[in-house]
Amino acid sequence: MSRVTRNTIGVVKSNGNNILGEKNSNIPIPSKRKAEVGLKKESKTRKRAALGDLTNALTEKPSNGASNIKNQVKKGLNNFVGKGKSSIRVKELKTVNKKVVAKVKDEAEIKNPEQGTSSSSEEGLLCILDSSDTSNDVTVKEEEVEIVYEIKEPARKTPPEGVLDFDLETLRDPQQHSEYVMETFKYYKDREDVFRVKDYMTAQMEITELMRAILVDWLVEVQESFELNHETLYTAVKMTDIYLAKKQVRKEDLQLVGATASLIACKVDERIPPMVDDFLYVCDDAYTRDQLMKMERKMLSVVGFDVGYSLSYRFLRRYGRVCKVTMPVLTLARYILEFSLMEYSINVDTSDSEVAAACLVLALKMKGIKGYGPTLAYYSGYELKELDTMVQKLLAMLQKPARENLKTVRSKYSHRVFHEVALTPVPETVDMSNDE
Repeated sequence: MSRVTRNTIGVVKSNGNNILGEKNSNIPIPSKRKAEVGLKKESKTRKRAALGDLTNALTEKPSNGASNIKNQVKKGLNNFVGKGKSSIRVKELKTVNKKVVAKVKDEAEIKNPEQGTSSSSEEGLLCILDSSDTSNDVTVKEEEVEIVYEIKEPARKTPPEGVLDFDLETLRDPQQHSEYVMETFKYYKDREDVFRVKDYMTAQMEITELMRAILVDWLVEVQESFELNHETLYTAVKMTDIYLAKKQVRKEDLQLVGATASLIACKVDERIPPMVDDFLYVCDDAYTRDQLMKMERKMLSVVGFDVGYSLSYRFLRRYGRVCKVTMPVLTLARYILEFSLMEYSINVDTSDSEVAAACLVLALKMKGIKGYGPTLAYYSGYELKELDTMVQKLLAMLQKPARENLKTVRSKYSHRVFHEVALTPVPETVDMSNDE
């Protein structure tokens, strides 16, 4: 059935055909002229649709309804989107003055009084500015202002004369992140005080320093058995110390604390962490799965969920690289640092960056290497004389006779994979008076 409109009704009735089935209708048939006049009066009070009027009431030639609808839709889209020179491109949205909007609206009503406008000033402004009919438009010119925000990059800090600029040499290596490595390690040093462990052993009723050393030795064995990253080991030891500094722990639960800390550390640093059952196995099934899960929730709530610790291992690796030490020397420093994890006095009330720098200095002293003083002082922030106390503590630690239950670290670094650095002779004294 074809579409019925007012005009088609008028045409059909004028021909004597009644398509609506009405008989002898006395309703007067308005002529086409009168219908157009009435619709034109009605259009003054009608609100304009956003996409144009989709009816054919305002069309001049309603004979082809489909083409008229298509043309009106096309015209409505042109009015809404805008094409060619009549559209205004604004790079940055700014607040429009209400007086300008009112003035544009008044001028539009004066130039085109027959065009119906909406009561909303924004709609009137949109229809006027974006209209594709340039004959009835009020041209509003706006200057396109391009705002450029320039962020000045601070000048790169260069080391003093006589100090190797290691980051400049590796500037083009994306693996080194040399552009911001100085800021990264400054951030690590600034966060050391947040995770500094205070002396807690006097507050523990059942745990001793020897028991803690045995636990750390067992954690090293776990790290070696599961082939975990060294960062995982240092994170686990740090988390264990922070937990023991805040909670009383029975001696039968000490291994559970260490295993839970290692489990959490694996989730932080490992790509594929071991399963919970693996940790229950290395504990010789001394604890149940529920106990381990409960301890994990408790430990995270006690130590806090911020486990991004400033690890001494990362500092040592950085200091060894900038000083360009060989792998055997760096491995010897790593052995001293890992051995120090069992020493309670070196892990409380100390700075991780200071311990790392002292381990590297002691390793260089043991190998008889000189000329590293200015470079290490610049990148670490510690002069050699400031590291004297810590170096002497580490030297005394190495001079102690080995215990039967604390041989894991020595056995690990006695292997040829680690260049057998644990077999390096330990000197009786180390002179720190001269700046080398």
